[in-house]
Amino acid sequence: MIKANWNTTIILAVILLLIFVVTRFFMPGYYTPEWSARNVFWVVALIILLTSFFDKMRFSLSALTGYLLGMLAGELFGGYQKDVPPQYLHYGWLIQIVIFFAFCLLGIWMQKKRTQNQ
Repeated sequence: MIKANWNTTIILAVILLLIFVVTRFFMPGYYTPEWSARNVFWVVALIILLTSFFDKMRFSLSALTGYLLGMLAGELFGGYQKDVPPQYLHYGWLIQIVIFFAFCLLGIWMQKKRTQNQ
């Protein structure tokens, strides 16, 4: 029988909703947080919440950490400054996606290691 983890999933859903509201509506001056809220947030949230619901907490927390760290690193190292010409492409989106997938792989590895130790 599949073990469902409602409590943690609801807590993560509230955290993700808060992240969405803050990044979408209160950070318009930053490229990567606003871009990720518009383009990849719902896919990321679905991945995190489904794996949390099916009691894969290590993966869920790793993916959430990767999403947040990727957003931060993408904004810091993406290279776009609005007021400085020439306006070249901001690579924050790519940095965020790569970091998110790296943390997903880390989460898969941690989840497998946990099941092997049990």
